[in-house]
Amino acid sequence: MRDIQIRKRNSIRLIIRRIVTKPFVTVINIIFILVILNLIYPTRKIIFTSMKEGDIAQKDIIAPFTFPIQKSPEELSRERKKAIESILPVVEYDKEKTEEINKGIEKLFAILYGRNRRSINDKIKLLNKNGFLLSRSTVVQMLKPDIKKQQEKIKNIIKKPLLKGIIYDKDQIPFMKEKRVTVRKNGTETIYGEKDFYNLTEAKKYVENRIFSTMKGDEQFIKAVDEVVGILYSPNLRVNIEETERRRKEAGNSVPLTKGLVLKGEMIVRAHDQVTRDKAAKLESLNLILSHRKSPKDTILLRSGINILFLVLLFIIYFYIVSYERVLWKEREKLLIVELTTLVFLYLITFLFKLEHTYLFLIPAAFLSMLFAMLFGEIVSMLFSFVIASIIAIFFGMRFPIFIYVFGGSIAGIFGIRGIKKRTELYKGILTISVTNVLLILSIELFSRARFGDILLGSSFGFANGIVSVFLLSVLIPFFEKLAGKTTNITLFELSDLNLPLLKKLSVVAPGTYNHSIVVANLAEAAAEAIGANSILTRVASYYHDIGKMSKPEYFIENQMGMKNPHSKLTPRMSCIILIAHVKEGVIIAQKAGLPVEIVNIIREHHGTSLIVPFFEKAKKQNQSEKIEEEQFRYPGPLPSSKESGIVMLADAIEAASRSIEEPNAKKLKTLIKENILRKKL
Repeated sequence: MRDIQIRKRNSIRLIIRRIVTKPFVTVINIIFILVILNLIYPTRKIIFTSMKEGDIAQKDIIAPFTFPIQKSPEELSRERKKAIESILPVVEYDKEKTEEINKGIEKLFAILYGRNRRSINDKIKLLNKNGFLLSRSTVVQMLKPDIKKQQEKIKNIIKKPLLKGIIYDKDQIPFMKEKRVTVRKNGTETIYGEKDFYNLTEAKKYVENRIFSTMKGDEQFIKAVDEVVGILYSPNLRVNIEETERRRKEAGNSVPLTKGLVLKGEMIVRAHDQVTRDKAAKLESLNLILSHRKSPKDTILLRSGINILFLVLLFIIYFYIVSYERVLWKEREKLLIVELTTLVFLYLITFLFKLEHTYLFLIPAAFLSMLFAMLFGEIVSMLFSFVIASIIAIFFGMRFPIFIYVFGGSIAGIFGIRGIKKRTELYKGILTISVTNVLLILSIELFSRARFGDILLGSSFGFANGIVSVFLLSVLIPFFEKLAGKTTNITLFELSDLNLPLLKKLSVVAPGTYNHSIVVANLAEAAAEAIGANSILTRVASYYHDIGKMSKPEYFIENQMGMKNPHSKLTPRMSCIILIAHVKEGVIIAQKAGLPVEIVNIIREHHGTSLIVPFFEKAKKQNQSEKIEEEQFRYPGPLPSSKESGIVMLADAIEAASRSIEEPNAKKLKTLIKENILRKKL
């Protein structure tokens, strides 16, 4: 099951890749980014007054024009929730389904009690032919003379729950406070309570109780009726989620945003009066109206300038990736993850805009820089850090100090986690980020001649920023690894520990395979470094590539060590089946152990579709008169899908074959390697 899920996830990823690599999609993507950036761009309020509830007014404040009083977010949320809760779930009564079930009931009873004098066996055959798979004992019970006389009563009892309606499961109904629904039936709507209709279990129970109470049926007959009902019944009610959500959304949206008017010239608050909650709401509404009363020309010029800057920043990213990160450019679905993560991050930090500038030092930009460094490398992360810092500075009024702080902290995060090999070592990044943040804050605040209290508060925020950034990274890195389909070096280094239970078990259960895997890892790592592939992934995958051999270790030559070869008692075909099975077993073990997708794929692909030559040749010798199909002696594949997978495949084959060379030397090994490469057709 998990293997199917992984393959499905990979196929979805490939479909996304095909879509996002089309040129017009890139243009659409840039437009999408610009639209989102414009939507989340914080608009600066024109502060009419900073007074809040409880303050004393210093002067009279008179309404300069008529304006509506806006409801507070809390009021609006409360009223919308109430409106939404008043909408009952919509349930559709399926008339066609009901007729279909009723026809089935009539047909079944016609076969059972029709005028044709068929034998029980003939009736059972006819029932089966029509899809009514009833047991013989049930048919016998239903054909009893006293039951046959009451067939109409039984039929009516079975039909009755269909009139009210049967739903598959009431738990699927999105109830609010009230356990009631709106049932749409034949063009009319009726309110049903939870007990006014049935689920499948309740419908069956109703029939059982009615049969028992009205007909005094015995236990065998009740069971027979239960089996009949089980075959006939299917839900004729379904929850209309779309209509329910539409009505609830409509109800929520219909709640007025305002709660009255302030007329032009009206006294909002008098000098020396205390600002009440109602007066504060009026002042806030006035402030909101004023913030949107900019001239269209100013707005157009401002937005044009900002969007030019956004375009320049996006051009820098695309130019660099297209020119220097070809692999990442081909896997543009991963760029989509970076893009969406960044946009969500930028949206969240806009909430800090309403707070004092000191709170901006809480922006955990180092989290993103460390995340991108782990997934895509330091250079790519530095580039994105520059762009993110620039956008944040634009958001907060072209403030260069904000850019310096965010970019500096991001770079500190990248260098703070460099060389880390275990998740438990991430804490080392805290000190680098926190100290850098504090130094940058001191510089910024001292330059602006801030008060000592603000400097102290800002520095504490900067230090906490480092802790928060590393905490977010440690918690979210597994999620982003799965999302991007990419395993970080930290995870790979952790999996390379030979003391891990799975590798220790391999060394005990299949010591020959364990030693073989270590040698393959050394070969594969050197080859990966030579061609610029991921040497860490190659080495770690090599450790695990043959874990499937633990199921039957004695059938693999490296584990026999003086033992009698069990293949001598098997047919070549059976031997091949056992050898081929270790790949599937390895995939299952790897998935149960939670190994990353890249390693699972390499386990699955490390033999490709190669031929098991010894047993193929043995089969040909034993069956000279018959044609032996090569496909029966080949691994099923798939072929390697990455450079790392291909390297492990070759290293595995070469190491295994090299053990058969007597008096090995460089020339013999080169010949062996060429033969293996040709045989593998790579």
